[in-house]
This record gives sequence, structure tokens and C-alpha cells, in this order.
Amino acid sequence: MIDSAFYIGNRRAVVIARRWMLAICCAVVLTTTLPVAKAQTEGQSTQATASDIELSPPEKKVIEYLQGVWGKDHSVATVDQAMAMVGLRASDETRFRIGQHIKQHPELHLIIRRWGWETLVLTPNEKLIARVISNAVREQKPVPTLAEIAKAVDLSQSDAKRGLAMLERYQILRRDADAGGAGYSLAAARYVNWQPRLDFVFHRMTVSSGRNTSVN
Repeated sequence: MIDSAFYIGNRRAVVIARRWMLAICCAVVLTTTLPVAKAQTEGQSTQATASDIELSPPEKKVIEYLQGVWGKDHSVATVDQAMAMVGLRASDETRFRIGQHIKQHPELHLIIRRWGWETLVLTPNEKLIARVISNAVREQKPVPTLAEIAKAVDLSQSDAKRGLAMLERYQILRRDADAGGAGYSLAAARYVNWQPRLDFVFHRMTVSSGRNTSVN
């Protein structure tokens, strides 16, 4: 009788211990998976926000204008030129929104796929600023300071800073405390050898109809 009671007691203790171990394992799993799930959800939300830009009617008009002129007379008209042609007020924020749409939708036109979205969404000053930094990295020279960039592109330092900020928003540059100089480095390796391509080369002109355009 005593042995039977002892056996039953031991069996209950084992069951209780197993239940506690199961509860502890579940708690560990929950505490480790919840932050990951939260991070994934936040990442997906951020990604969706970036990719689901809903253009306003005037912004869509810019896209429609570009689709109509790209390729005509070798045109690679840019967003800022199109904004001026349709009468949309110059704005870095509006230009960025339209540029992001072009970046995310290369299927809109062959010109995007042929020349790269950068050629079409950046202003001449932004292209020159990016070229200055790209050249320095490729030639293994120190990253230029803000003052040096402004002087090289013939801009005020405030305008050069605006250009750097826009290049960062487009993820062409990234802030880098170890880079020295202006504190930026190239965001992707493919931008190091950008010079042989025509992404940063542009020729602005006015055709006989009075339309301002760019050709490569």
C-alpha cells in the first residue's frame, strides 16, 4: 500500500514537472517569436507604404506627359522638365513622389528600362553631386566635404545639401559616419562604376516646338 502510494505520488510529480516544462517552453517560444513577428509586420507595413504611393491627378498628368514624349527625338525628358511643362509647381516632395513611382514601375516605358530610373528622376545638380561622390569612391580618393561638393557643382552649400538629401531618399547615397567628408557613401556597389554608363550624362535642349527635353 505504501509502495503504491509512493508510486502514485512520484507519477503525479513527474506529470506536474512535465507540465511546468511545457509551460516554460511555450513562454520562451512566444517571447522569441513575437518580436520577430512584430518586426516582420512593421517591415511589411513600411514596404507597403513605400510601394503603394497613390499619385494625385496632377502627378499622374506628369507621368502621362512623360510617356507621351519619351523616345521622340531621342527624348529622355526628366520629371522636373515634365512638371514645368504641365504647369505643376516645382517641389522636391512632389518630384520625389513621381520619381518613386517611376522607380517602382519600370514597366511604364522602355526608356526607363533602357536608361535607368535615375536618369529620369534626378535633376542635373543631383546627377552632378552623385557623380562627384561616385568618382571619388571609384578613384579611391577621400569623400569630398560639403564645401568641396558645392564648389565642384557650382552650387551654394544649402543647395548641395538638398541634393545630397534627395540622393539619400532615393537610396543612391547613405549616411556614413566613417566615410569622412560630407558624411555619405554610395548605397550600392553598382553606383561605384556608374561613370561608363550614361546615367549621369545629360544634354538639355529645346526642340523646335518649344518643348524642353533631355537627350542621351
